[in-house]
Amino acid sequence: MKTFKEYLTESKKVYNFKIKVAGELPESFQENLKTSLGRCGVSKLTKISTTPIQALPLDFPNHPNTEVHVFEVICDYPVTAPELATDVKALGLAETSFRIRGIDEDSESPLVEPTETALLDEAEYKDLKIKHKDYFGDDFNKSFLKDLDKAAKARKKEGVQTEYKLPKGKTDKNCTKSALGS
Repeated sequence: MKTFKEYLTESKKVYNFKIKVAGELPESFQENLKTSLGRCGVSKLTKISTTPIQALPLDFPNHPNTEVHVFEVICDYPVTAPELATDVKALGLAETSFRIRGIDEDSESPLVEPTETALLDEAEYKDLKIKHKDYFGDDFNKSFLKDLDKAAKARKKEGVQTEYKLPKGKTDKNCTKSALGS
């Protein structure tokens, strides 16, 4: 049987976060960050990466043409992202220049402004420019069947057997004869 101390060491939980900082970092930022987060029991603070300078970095629409530094923080004590944000603000960073996310949170997506509205949102399709002849009617059906025939001939040359054939016969202008034969 396990002792109570063994159960406690097995049930140790850690809290993982990613801290992203836009722009240039001040001198010894990483050490200052670790000391300011000391009350959270930081067991690990590492700089994961630095992105190249981007025109519009993810999560930082107000900071164009900057690089983003990404840190991973592992805390031993239960803490939330807003609590960590107050400690990072104490370092003198503006709220818009950093983001804190849990390690399990979904990654960010680029901020895209919708330039067009969906056609279903409009009551009338004013700017809808579709040539119905290209998608509907006898001419479309004839060209579609010709394309199928060309594809069947190409498969036949390759040695693949087709299971369908187009009916041979004269076109009936009065639509009195069946296309399948009579």
